[in-house]
Amino acid sequence: MLHQITNPNLPHISLELSLISSSFQQSKATNHGGSRNLKARKEPNQRNPKKSCFTRWGCSTSLELYDNPWKIKKKLTTSDLGKLNRLLFGSNLLENLMVPVLSMEAQREASCGMGTPIRVWDVDTMSMHYLILKRWASFKSYVLIGKWNKEFVRRRELKKGDVVGLHWDSYRQCFNFSVLKRAGDRY
Repeated sequence: MLHQITNPNLPHISLELSLISSSFQQSKATNHGGSRNLKARKEPNQRNPKKSCFTRWGCSTSLELYDNPWKIKKKLTTSDLGKLNRLLFGSNLLENLMVPVLSMEAQREASCGMGTPIRVWDVDTMSMHYLILKRWASFKSYVLIGKWNKEFVRRRELKKGDVVGLHWDSYRQCFNFSVLKRAGDRY
């Protein structure tokens, strides 16, 4: 059975719930209350907690409303906040998610170590900033340098343990930046 729920205030968001009653009815019909059947049915539930709701109740409770755009995330360290004035990322992360959206010339400049300027839109404060993306061959990583310390660390009062995120905004043709979680926050 498929149910669709639409919020009239947010017409672009809909939620689909799928209830699989036939599996539940079949498992109910085959189990005659014997302890042997009950034991056999409990074992798979203990091995795979995601499957347990489905086998036990005949429905799925997993819910995903959207794909999280913040694929580039970084939990800030002391070195990201210090006098080195740079935000350090592992090379695999940026080679897969940041470098491909750059022009061929910008990709060459970033990869060869010269650096390429990138625009960064702070979605929390609605302000545009400019940083330089550069590959550090000695560390096999990428860094964002330029005014990182002044325009992000000090202005946003970033602390060790804060989680920041970046993602490509094709409308603005820049990277969006946000503080996703403060170090002291639980959620």
